[in-house]
Formats: sequence, structure tokens, C-alpha cells
Amino acid sequence: LKWGKYMSSRILQGMPYITMDYFRGTLPSITSRNGLASPPIFDDKKEFECGKTVTAQKEVQLHFKQSDFTWAVFFSRPVEFQCKIENGFELNVLNYEKDIVYPLTVRIALIDRCTTGKSELRQHCDDQEKTDHEGYVSLLRKRAHLKPGNPQIAFDIPSNKDNRNAKITFDWNTEVVDGRSKNSDQDLLMFSLPHHQSSLEDSSSTTTDYCVRTFHGKTCLVEASKWKLSEDLGAPQSFHASRPPEAWAIPALAEAVMKDIKFRLSDHLRRGATDTYFSGKLLAKLARIVTIASELRELASSPTNKIPETYSDVDMESYTLSVNVSNQEDLPTDDEIQDAIEELKKGVQIWVNGSAEAPYVYDNSWGGLVNCGCDGGGGVFMSCNAPTFPNCPVLSNIMADFGNGYYNDHHFHYGYHVYAAAVAAKHDPEWGMQFFDNILLYIRDIANPSADDPYFTTFRHKDWFLGSSWASGIFSGEDSPHGRDQESSSEAIAAYEGVALYGQVMMEAFGENDDTGYKVAQNIRDFGSLLTATEVSAANRYWHVWSSDTHVNSYPKGYPQPVVGMLHQSMATFQTWFATENFVSYGIQLIPFTPVAESRDDPEWAAKVYPLYKKGCDSELDFCEDNGWTIIECGLYATVGYPKEALVQAQQIPEKVFLSEGGSGHSLTNTLWYISTRTQVTR
Repeated sequence: LKWGKYMSSRILQGMPYITMDYFRGTLPSITSRNGLASPPIFDDKKEFECGKTVTAQKEVQLHFKQSDFTWAVFFSRPVEFQCKIENGFELNVLNYEKDIVYPLTVRIALIDRCTTGKSELRQHCDDQEKTDHEGYVSLLRKRAHLKPGNPQIAFDIPSNKDNRNAKITFDWNTEVVDGRSKNSDQDLLMFSLPHHQSSLEDSSSTTTDYCVRTFHGKTCLVEASKWKLSEDLGAPQSFHASRPPEAWAIPALAEAVMKDIKFRLSDHLRRGATDTYFSGKLLAKLARIVTIASELRELASSPTNKIPETYSDVDMESYTLSVNVSNQEDLPTDDEIQDAIEELKKGVQIWVNGSAEAPYVYDNSWGGLVNCGCDGGGGVFMSCNAPTFPNCPVLSNIMADFGNGYYNDHHFHYGYHVYAAAVAAKHDPEWGMQFFDNILLYIRDIANPSADDPYFTTFRHKDWFLGSSWASGIFSGEDSPHGRDQESSSEAIAAYEGVALYGQVMMEAFGENDDTGYKVAQNIRDFGSLLTATEVSAANRYWHVWSSDTHVNSYPKGYPQPVVGMLHQSMATFQTWFATENFVSYGIQLIPFTPVAESRDDPEWAAKVYPLYKKGCDSELDFCEDNGWTIIECGLYATVGYPKEALVQAQQIPEKVFLSEGGSGHSLTNTLWYISTRTQVTR
């Protein structure tokens, strides 16, 4: 941030200091509505009275009354100042030695959140980590001369499927606040979150014992100018689960897919005359139906003496049973599957070939792909009146198309489209290559790794420090003081799952003979894998709330729910944008049903959620069923170890639920597939 030629500041997550640089003799002021609890202290614990002019060589400490907080103010060179205590507190710098090269740098650090313990804000005292206070202040004082510059992030993602450990490097680009400083220490101080501490390589940094309790858990100072973090990518993303559908479920699954393979998009969806979110969900629905139909056909024709690499967690007996039962069932024909693929391709390409009635436009201001939007209608059922550019509703109405014009939810929307494109390209590589550059626009908008791309920003939604994404774009519809937010962690995960799968499919389509296309696709796959893995980890830290022998809860005991419905930058709430029912807050973290859910949903956590979900759904059954939330309940029931019971329950869901707005992204086929492919859980 810059204020002309006079002041500048860098605001970075993890900074233990507020930092301001003052140029050209600009005189700083520090003000607070909060009055002082005791006289200010400067340098060697010298007290002074406000109203007098004092010279501080390096430091002033301020203890405030209402908060009971004590702050240390560090100056990069001696300053003359006065303070006032009328209507709060004010400190004004009156003079300091000017330098034509180096600014006066003022750094402010919170050094005690519970100075006397007498404030009404007791939670700051109760949540404090036990630490050596004097040592903590001494370290902050010792390193106050170092500040982060223009930080850079670098990635090392292995392409070898046998090496699933990626590296993320934060280079803080450390700067000395005053080039005349004789302090030889070069290790920058930054706060690290719990997941940083567990993945930091010891050779690159030192994690201290000086920790504070923050919104995101135990947060500790790290001494390092570079952080090198390890990230386990987990198993490669796949269109299939780690095991085939169970033999006992295949007859019901085969019956469902014989009906669902005939699913067709409505006329307004084929014309691209709707919003990008519900259209994406319906395309992904058809893509899952095609995928499952193809999987069952492959099972039915597979030999029983060898388990394919597709499945990594199934024994020979179970696999053989699944093959044999699949072979006995009526399954969609090649023509029926091909007809569904053609429908899918048309549904995907209408949005990216320039002929959609609600077209995409490129935004020069922020460098992104936005949809022109609709005047009225849209969604699953209604065609919209699609005006032409520049009369785009999304550009003037932040609520239009879920805020698409303001970059809200792009990864949710476009992720579904990318997943559908991945399935279409898998079954028709020529089509995939034909529309590769078009589909790449989605990926460049939500998952672009290249800082050299002049048209799209990098990783639009991703917060690499926290590990999660933010759904909020450039402006929040609720104008929240709590910063950006994200509701559905699972849809963010699914978006990046789709990116990884699309990259893998296009690697196969191009082959190594097309070196340029292959490398671009490989880059998409690799970064999609990293984005997915970090998003899964973040969901389990900040949206899935539970404690166990292997999992540490990020939140204090005062948060009793096993789920965060909406996570803001400075607030976690048990609610959603669109409904107050508790099962909606649970369910929005569980969609869609795709293979990545197995790494997303820990069975221990799911076991805590399920009884609460069921109780809430039972208490408002009509709403729960009519809006598709009973579908999620069935999947959750299977996750916690009751797949057979869940299958029976799913078969009882009325067909109209899968056609409702809330249930339209699901199909009975995909629901039964999901239920029948869950890992075995000891009840």
C-alpha cells in the first residue's frame, strides 16, 4: 500500500509487527479510542507523562485500559514525540533525523494480551499459550530491524507418480529497515500456523517456543527468511474410487444407470441461457453418469485374474464378485453411452465456443473470465433473458449469477464445467484437443500458475498461507467486516479435482509426441493435484471440526459444532448464505459425490456429523427431502459404515428430488455408486 510519496506499508499474513514506512520527513501519529491503563514507557523502562516532549532511541511501550493489551512500538531511528490522553490516546512524532535513502520505519507488535488480567475481555487471558514473556519481547526487539519485502512463492511438484511429496517455498525477500543498522541477524520473524509447523523442513527454519493462540490454532514464531514446506499430494486423482462398486449393490446400480444414461439437458441449458453454476452442476451430473456407465461396462468385460491399477484398495475375492455380477446385469449399450457423451460435449462447448445466449466476456480490469449473466430466470428450470455485452447484469449487480461478475464463486462454477470437459475429453480425445484452448480459459481464471500470463492473475481464489481458497471475489455481497469467506469447502476441493483430472486426460490426448500440449497438460495436472491436496488439508483444519488421537481441533472449546458452515478471514460461523437449517451447514461441506471425497471426509469426523445431520433432517423432513439434502444424508450414512442401509434409504428417495433445484446436481446412479464404493469402517 502506498500513500503518494510519503507513506507505504506491506500487509502480509504472519507478520508479528504492523509496519509503516515514512518518507520525506512525514511525521507519524498513533491514535486509539482506548485510553492508557498506565504511563507510557520508552527505551530502558523509563516512564514519562503525556504532554512532555521526549526522545525515544528505539522503543515505546503502551498499555491500554479496556483491552489490557500492551503494545511495543519500535522506531528505526531516534524520534522526538509527545502524547495526548484526551478522548483516548494519541502519540505524535515531532521530529527525527531525515535520510534521503531510508525511510523512518515504525513497527508495532502486540507483546501482551493479558497484562494485568483485570480486563473484562477474559478470553484473551484464558486462551493464552504459556510462554517466556521476557524472551518473547526480547526476540521481537532483536528482530525488529528485519521486515518482509516483496515475497515470492515457488513450487516443486513431482511428476513421477511414485513421488507424491511436493515442496512449497515462501521467500519473504527480507529487507533491513535501515541500511545503516549494524545488527547482523538475518533471520526474519514470522508467525506460522499449525500446518506450517508440521510441514516446515528443519534445515530451512527454526520454529520457536514463542506461541500465541489465534483464530487458526497455536501460532508460533519462526526464524527464517525462507520457508520450505512439504505437502503430501496423496493418491493421484481418479474418475474412480479406490475400489469398484460392491457386488451386492451392482444390481441396483445397474438398474439406475439404465435410466439415468438417458438424462438430457433442457433446451435452455443447451442454449447456454442460464447461470454458470447450475449449468455446471448438471453437466457434471451427466459426466458422472457417463463415467459410472463406462466403469460398469469395463468391469463386466474384465478378466478376474488380475486387478487393474484403477483400484488400489480391493482384494481379489471382492473384485471377482463385482466383475461377475456386472457381467450378469443389463447395462447401457455403446450407442447409449455415446449418445450421452455427445450430449455432454454439446453442453460443455456451448459455453466456450462463443454461441451461448449468456456469453462469457473478458474483464480487462481484473484479468478474468466473467459471464454476461441473465435478466430474470436462470437456474435449473427457467430460461433467462440474456442481454448482450456491454449490458451485462453481472457487471452492475453483485448478486447476479452468485456474484460472478465480481469474481465470487468462480472456482465453484467453473470447476463443474472443467470436470465435465475432462470426462468428455476422456471419451473423445480429438474433441478435447479441439476445445483445449477454450477450456483452458476456465483453468487460467481459477487455477493459473503462471505469473507470466498477461491476461489472468495467478491462483485467483487460493490463499497459500492458509492453504484454503476464498469464494469471495473483489467485493462481498454482505459487505462483511470479517473479510473474505468461503462456504463450501467441498466444492472448492472438487473444482481442483476437476482441474487435475482434465490435465491428466489431456496428457493422454496429446501424448508425448506433442511436446508443447503435453507439457501444458502436465502442468495443469500437477498444479491441480497440489491445489486439491492443500484444499483437502485446509478443509480438515478449518471446516471439519473434531479432535482425536491423530487430529488436533483448530478451534477453542467454545465452538461446539463439528462443522463450520462459513469461514471468514476472522470469523467461523455455523450458518450458510441461503438457509438456516443445521443440516445445510453440514451438507454444503459434502457435495458433490466424487472420488476425492474419500480423502476429504475422515470417517471419525463423519461419525460425529451423521447423527446431528439425521436429527436435523428428520425434524424438517419435507424441506430436507424437497431440496435434495436427504441424498447427502445417504452418502454420509455409508461413509460412517452403513452402506447397505444407506442404499435402501437412497432407493426410497422420490425421483422428483433428483430433478429439484437442490437435488439436480445428483443422480440416483452417482448416489448408489458413492454408497457402494465407500471404504469399510469398523462400527
